[in-house]
Amino acid sequence: MLTAFNLPEETDELRAWLDDLLLQPELMSVVSQLAAVYAAENGAQPTLDDVLQDQRESVLEQGCQVLSPLQIQQLLTHPELLLELQEQLFLEGGAFWQERIAALTDEMEVSRGQDWLKQQIAEPPATEMQNVTTAPAFQTVSYRKIGIIGFVSAALVLVALFLNQEPAAPQGWGWNRPGALTADVPAAEYLNQLADSAEEWFNKPTETKAALETRLKQFRAGCETLINAPHPQLSQDDRTWLVERCQAWAGKLDEQIAALNEGADLKSADEAADALIRKLVKALRTRANTVG
Repeated sequence: MLTAFNLPEETDELRAWLDDLLLQPELMSVVSQLAAVYAAENGAQPTLDDVLQDQRESVLEQGCQVLSPLQIQQLLTHPELLLELQEQLFLEGGAFWQERIAALTDEMEVSRGQDWLKQQIAEPPATEMQNVTTAPAFQTVSYRKIGIIGFVSAALVLVALFLNQEPAAPQGWGWNRPGALTADVPAAEYLNQLADSAEEWFNKPTETKAALETRLKQFRAGCETLINAPHPQLSQDDRTWLVERCQAWAGKLDEQIAALNEGADLKSADEAADALIRKLVKALRTRANTVG
């Protein structure tokens, strides 16, 4: 189990340790431990960009091996930055992170299956007529949700605001456009078409907060359509990647809708929405370049 008390001593080992930690359920626990250990040393709070500087893209593509000893020390002494880095990895991480996420998903499914079998062996039915416990359905784990507590508060705000409202009706654009998810094309072309559909976001200006909120809800509805679609054009690994990534995007859209309702100004909200769409378009096109 990863903890703040078994830190490797060598820099290279620390880099590998961070690569593992950023994708593990223990991240939140380790962040809390590190915060307690370094509480007395924390001075001015740097941002993640302050720490990574011009190596941000390299970390997203190659992992923590590109970090200097000073950067590693800054992340450890300001551990809340690890949560922010984790979020960026799931939103924008390249093939290095995607492959590790896929491997962890497989390991978790195997572990859950082993636990179920052990339970059946240890606790056999009392009689032959007793119902046999059904093996758990293995579902894709949304690692984006691990350790990121911001989504919890955003979800609570959304529940309070929209509990008695009808969801935004899907509109005929983006991923809800007829035929957007059913084209019989190779995987790479399909992912690029998804990116093209997402870019339809920019076709209609949002000149008021109400218009921006409606547009965000429509795009969010498209995310739900994408999550629930079968995607026969893709391999299992690519489908898993797409669903997990879209769950992350949906969470960010929910946060932006909540921010609008809490009084965010139109200009900053519009810029944040545009930036998110550009990031997800880039992620789709990057993934398209990695598939056969």
